[in-house]
Amino acid sequence: MSFDEASSEKWIIEKLQELGWTYNTPEELEDMEDNKFFLRETLLNSLRKMNQIPDSLISDAVSKLEELTPSKDGNSKFLNFLKNGINVIDENRQIHTVKLIDESKKYNNRFIVTNQLSIHGKSNKRPDILLFVNGMPIVIMENKNPYNAGSIDEAYNQIKGYEESINGLFTYLQIAVINNGINGELFPLFFNEKGKDTRAKWKTSYTMENQQGSEFETLLDGVFNTDNFVKLLLNYMHIRKKGDRNEKIIARYMQFRATEKILNRIYNNMDKTLKNPEKTGLIWHWQGSGKTLIMAYTAYQLRKSLPDATILIVVDRKDLDNQALSSFSDIQGLELTRDIKNTTELGDLIAYNNGNAQPGIFIVTIQKFSPENFKSTVKDYHMNNNVICLVDESHRTQYGLMAGTFRNAFPDAFVFGFTGTPIKKKSGGNVRNTFEEFCPPGEIYLDRYTMKDAQEDGFTVPIAYEYNAAIPAVKDHIINEALELDEETEGLTENEKVLLNRKIKVIKELYKTDANVDTIARDVANHFKNEVENTNSGLKAMLVAVDREACVMYKKKLDKLLAPETSEIVMTFGHNESSSLISEYRDELQKRTGKDAKQACKEFTESFNISENPKILIVTDMLLTGFDSPKLWVMYLAKPLFEERLLQAIGRTDRPFRDKDYGYIIDYVYLLGTLNKTLKKYEGISSKSSGIRGIVISREEIEKDFIKLLDETYTIFGDYDSSDNSHDNLNKLIKILSDPEISDRFEKNFRKLTAMLNLPRAKTYLTLHIDKYRQLAKAYGIYVNNLKLGTVNSEKVQEAYERVKKIISENFFLDVENRGNFTIDRDYLNQLGKTRDYGSALRALNTWHTELSNRRYGYPGLLDRIVDAYQKLLNAKAVNDEILQQIKSIKDTMDSIAESESTEGETKAAFREAIKISMGDVNDDLFNAFCDALAVRPGIKALLKGEKIVRKADRTKIQKSIRYGYIKVFGAGDLEKESALVGIIYKNLRDAFEF
Repeated sequence: MSFDEASSEKWIIEKLQELGWTYNTPEELEDMEDNKFFLRETLLNSLRKMNQIPDSLISDAVSKLEELTPSKDGNSKFLNFLKNGINVIDENRQIHTVKLIDESKKYNNRFIVTNQLSIHGKSNKRPDILLFVNGMPIVIMENKNPYNAGSIDEAYNQIKGYEESINGLFTYLQIAVINNGINGELFPLFFNEKGKDTRAKWKTSYTMENQQGSEFETLLDGVFNTDNFVKLLLNYMHIRKKGDRNEKIIARYMQFRATEKILNRIYNNMDKTLKNPEKTGLIWHWQGSGKTLIMAYTAYQLRKSLPDATILIVVDRKDLDNQALSSFSDIQGLELTRDIKNTTELGDLIAYNNGNAQPGIFIVTIQKFSPENFKSTVKDYHMNNNVICLVDESHRTQYGLMAGTFRNAFPDAFVFGFTGTPIKKKSGGNVRNTFEEFCPPGEIYLDRYTMKDAQEDGFTVPIAYEYNAAIPAVKDHIINEALELDEETEGLTENEKVLLNRKIKVIKELYKTDANVDTIARDVANHFKNEVENTNSGLKAMLVAVDREACVMYKKKLDKLLAPETSEIVMTFGHNESSSLISEYRDELQKRTGKDAKQACKEFTESFNISENPKILIVTDMLLTGFDSPKLWVMYLAKPLFEERLLQAIGRTDRPFRDKDYGYIIDYVYLLGTLNKTLKKYEGISSKSSGIRGIVISREEIEKDFIKLLDETYTIFGDYDSSDNSHDNLNKLIKILSDPEISDRFEKNFRKLTAMLNLPRAKTYLTLHIDKYRQLAKAYGIYVNNLKLGTVNSEKVQEAYERVKKIISENFFLDVENRGNFTIDRDYLNQLGKTRDYGSALRALNTWHTELSNRRYGYPGLLDRIVDAYQKLLNAKAVNDEILQQIKSIKDTMDSIAESESTEGETKAAFREAIKISMGDVNDDLFNAFCDALAVRPGIKALLKGEKIVRKADRTKIQKSIRYGYIKVFGAGDLEKESALVGIIYKNLRDAFEF
């Protein structure tokens, strides 16, 4: 497929036609005047087809659509209308719901795609591609060419510009797609501030099988086959409350895929006559992938399709109960989700309607199924099969007596487990096997999304690991085994737990002697001050202590080393604490904050995300699972953790945040071996890869990878001499980096090197290699200032470059050379003619491209000439006679436009240039006469006045005026030639003035 934007646009339209969309040219569509952004006749006909009601009510519904305003409120109301229809009242005061989209009979809908359709607004714009459903605009696509300064970032910026200039259209648009023909992203439209939109890739063509193609083709297959599109629009896009504002969310591809698999399993196994129905399934998704949202999307659709069903969201802790309730009830359409507060309420739910269970969505903790309380409260009812259970963190509590009681209560229920860390092991005679509990025979999982998937998609960052031998490592096998058993008390009686805790308490004392706690606290304080707080990035840390007493000990030590408000403890407190250390701290905490300890800890957790302090959270069990904070960068691990608990804990650090290229683990208890084994087990990594490569990276691997990547990057430049600062050598470097493949590889490598260099303590072990890095930084500076800034994602690149300079200057006291000041005048081009300097030619073309792209009016013909010269220059790697002549010709045109602007103004200059490129070589007198004849004609006259709205009637006048002017100046003659030229002039005027 070609990288040319026009051919890419054509290919997209053809692809959409294959997926069920009908193409109409802009001329075939009705004119959308008076800021009514619908294909009105299409809309009316579609509504009549779906709704058997009088036309007057259809008109009332359309009027409600037209009353919406370009705002978050207007956009969210339109989404609600799409999902639930529009209520109108007839003359008898009866309410009718007018359906806008037919979800059950998709053939009743009209799916239309068009391109370059003129939209009126503050200024006229012609988006590349618009998609309409039943005459309503739903999707906007912007396409860019990656070969010529075209990027997805530019497409995004253009969409955000449209959101301002033609904001009326964005009242209704729900989805934006940006692409460069190969890569693509989508995001929900909601009048967000630029840069605040959640852009995401779509990497599955589910349910279309065996689709092979580019990333963008997969996006088209997965999102825009009409079956998936209607589902996505009506069931996977929601308005969600977030604090005091609303946001719009759309499912990520793995959430859509997992939800659809759950729903299909339920719908395909509801027949009671089936001999072996499949009523379970495991959703094995790494943390941070949005498992709660998968449950929400599932519950939302089940409430629509099975209104009598009982949907239970099963969690294993009260704090997760509250978190899940908030996550559900904050989503429009799920506000009525209820929390089951006690076993009595659970019994009432089950007993409802003679044991058929109450319909709705309910959040319940697994602890409410404890055998003693449950059996005394809940009667033995025979349940129907309309119970669907979605079990969060299903690896933890689905093996013991409570789990058995839960399963026995709902023998015919569908039960789906959600976890990032399923387990399969024996412990104390008990078998804990998540796969066996949740997978039908022969199935390992229903859907999987791995740690590596999450990293590749940018939803998580890699985790850097460093062992710190500040205290002696406790490596004794018996000690570690006993501590591991401490995490597996499921199934033990209370007396057995007491005996186990007595034994383990002795062992834990080894990790919290005053000397060890003091040593670790001093190291943490020093590291935090110098490597975390000093970055001014807003990033924070967590200290994991071996138990609650150790938490208090660390807090007391840190308060002497750092400002007391820097750190806070988040842990549970008992009413009758046996430890005087803990009870005294609890009393001091409540006195200091004026709140009970539980509330204070809750507020510390919330403040960690939104306030300056606390900057360090001290924990032992709480927050090691289910706590998402992008600001959490460093975890100081002073507690032995094992298997799934270890993975979940270190995974707290992997949420992306600005300037955060890695999560960072400092391990004081030597868990590298355990981490290796655990990652091999969960990610299926071969032993040759040392278990953690690419997911968790040790300090030794960071240094090894840094050196390797440094050497690989140097090989890109061949025999280029970085110590030679001559102009010829600079030109040689620019020639190397002007190759798109080489520059792309160089930029990616350099950013990886910079990310590693920015890790805490990196300068202590990477200093030996900094001279080579500095040379690459100089090359990167030249690349940014002489080549990259001509492209459209210059802000992003310049931001990265400034970060590089900051890292180097702060950490290594070095200076990065910044070249890029030049003026492209006649002297510049005369010198170019003599030297045939490759870099100078590239700089000239890039500068002109940027200048034209930022003008008020378009100069597409001139931009095409610049693009053509640029591509020829890249291919030739030299300034030959043809390219030199093209560059000089472009300069002549640039000067002509500048002169015209100074005498006639910007509008008239753009007008004359559009005519000139249409007519080619023509006598100056005839050209001027033609322009003058056009300037006073209807339609053209309004255009030259700078009127922003060019209606269909005006466009017809413009075409007639062009024909009239042509005949007046050149005379009537060859009709075919006349019609062709009129068409070309009209097209170029539309491109220039965007009408």
